[in-house]
Amino acid sequence: MKLLFITPRFPYPPFRGDQAVPFHRMRILSRKHEITLLTLYKHDDELRGIETLSQYCSSIHTVKLPKWKSFRNMAFWGPISRLPLQVLYYRSSEFRECLNKLLTSRQFDLVHAFMLRLAPFCQDLSTPVVMDLIDSMQLNFIRRVDMARVPKKWVLEEELRRLKCFEKDMCNQFDRLIVVSNKDKEYIAAANVEVVPLGIDTERFAPGEVSVENPTIIFSGNMFYGPNVHAVKWFAENCFFRLQKRIPNISFIIAGNGPPPDIRELGNKPGITVTGFVESMPETLAKATLAVAPMQSGSGMQFKILEAMSCGLPVVTNKLGLGDIKAKDRVELLLAETADDFVARIVECFASAKYAQVIGARARNFVLHQHSWEHTTKMVENIYIQVMTKA
Repeated sequence: MKLLFITPRFPYPPFRGDQAVPFHRMRILSRKHEITLLTLYKHDDELRGIETLSQYCSSIHTVKLPKWKSFRNMAFWGPISRLPLQVLYYRSSEFRECLNKLLTSRQFDLVHAFMLRLAPFCQDLSTPVVMDLIDSMQLNFIRRVDMARVPKKWVLEEELRRLKCFEKDMCNQFDRLIVVSNKDKEYIAAANVEVVPLGIDTERFAPGEVSVENPTIIFSGNMFYGPNVHAVKWFAENCFFRLQKRIPNISFIIAGNGPPPDIRELGNKPGITVTGFVESMPETLAKATLAVAPMQSGSGMQFKILEAMSCGLPVVTNKLGLGDIKAKDRVELLLAETADDFVARIVECFASAKYAQVIGARARNFVLHQHSWEHTTKMVENIYIQVMTKA
């Protein structure tokens, strides 16, 4: 097939979910299909990744959308438009023009667009469109609104109102929608939604070769993302300081790009390290003996959990963090809901190295069989075939 991939963010390096998903899809699909990429980018230094992407794409087309233009879009159109701010953020006449030129000058079998914020560009196309939502925007915002305080809460409530209308209107306009979990599918409530779980690069995220002597907990993820900030603060305040009293040599690594001031301040506490951006998350995970994901908000499927499991780490998370990951409690990971539960599960792991090793080995095996990119991308390819059959 001749595929046109459309992304709101330059998809390399694949640090974020909305970069990793399109990058790995292209990497694997390019073995059998011809891929053209159209993508927005913010900074010129992002384009250094073109050489890598060229291995998988027959051609790459980029449109610059600097932050100042995005903020201008929101400031100008926000008060007079019914569209969500995060959709207005990506408004670009140049991007639309480039898309139209590609579709008129070339014959594509299918358009694969990423994130609902690109939906306005993909309406009424004559070429079949698969819209990869990853997760439900409104579900994500519902949880963020619940945790916000005024005046930010008022802004988020208005954005949520717009998101509900926008998601409902847009989702029936495409041939197929893809989300990563059944919970997201329920919120979208459209007949054309398919669930495709997240994939993991299991060769890159593999067990480390160096053993870690002291008990070390890690939380990994982009720290400019609100739900990650909430999770880290909750864990530090309610669990880690209690754990220090029981296990004096315990440490906590907070690994991820863009930590805000209140997270950086945690790095001044004894036993806590805030890394900021890391060149290699697998190498950072290898410095830990256990991972936590005590999510208090957010939606979709958590990369951080699957990455840690792929590295052979025992993971302690809650039902919100687990989401649609089919791993079983006390078999491939450990479930905890309250602070007492988290403390108890972590103490259990550190009390028995053998127990932790068994959980970690099972976790690795689970990801290999259920969440490799090869496995999940084959599911996407089957969706393409269904769409093309009906076209």
